Parts: sequence; C-alpha cells; structure tokens
Amino acid sequence: MIDELAGIGRRLDDVEGDLERAICESLYRSQDQRRRRWLISLLLGLKHAFRGLLFSWPLYLLGIAALVLPQNGSAWLALFLLPGIALSYVILKRGVAEDYRHFVHRVLLKPGAAMHILWPNR
Repeated sequence: MIDELAGIGRRLDDVEGDLERAICESLYRSQDQRRRRWLISLLLGLKHAFRGLLFSWPLYLLGIAALVLPQNGSAWLALFLLPGIALSYVILKRGVAEDYRHFVHRVLLKPGAAMHILWPNR
C-alpha cells in the first residue's frame, strides 16, 4: 500500500512523532488540501459514472427507447429503468466511497495526486 500512495501523498496514520503529526494534521485541514480532496471526489465520481455508463448503456438505451416509442404501455416499460438507475447509483456511490477511503481519507495529498489516482500506471 505504501507504493500505491507514493505519488499521491502520505497517510497521516503512518506519521511518527507528535510534532510531525501535529504539523501534518494542520496541513490536512488547510484550504488547499480540502480543495484537492473535493476535486478528487468530483473526479472519482465522474470516473465511476463514466465506467458505469460504458458498462450499462444498453439498459439505459432500452428505457429511453420505451419512453420514445408511440405504443401504448411503453411508459410501463420505462419503469424497468428505475431499478437499473437505483442500482447504478448504489454501485457508483460505493465505488467512489471505497476509492476515497483507500486513496484520499487521512492522506496528506501531493499537488499531482488527482492524476495518480485517476491514471495509476501513468
């Protein structure tokens, strides 16, 4: 896990020494670090949403087609889209939360951390 965080930052739980921990904690609460965490959260949400769309686009296409078709009862077919959207939202939320916990939570982020999180092999 240390190698994964090398380009991202330093986990606060790994800091030894009271003075160094206090300095890292104050840096972690700074406006710059909050901005970086917010940006990374947004980018993780977009990344997972895009992956979800690439994976389940036929489901959404069928639901939209059911709404557009002029046949009677096509609105009922569109109701099958709602569980798919709800499931996609739950999967999206869990994926973003897991990545955030793994890469961002209690990590003092470096300036280019977002690029390392989104494209780890680059």
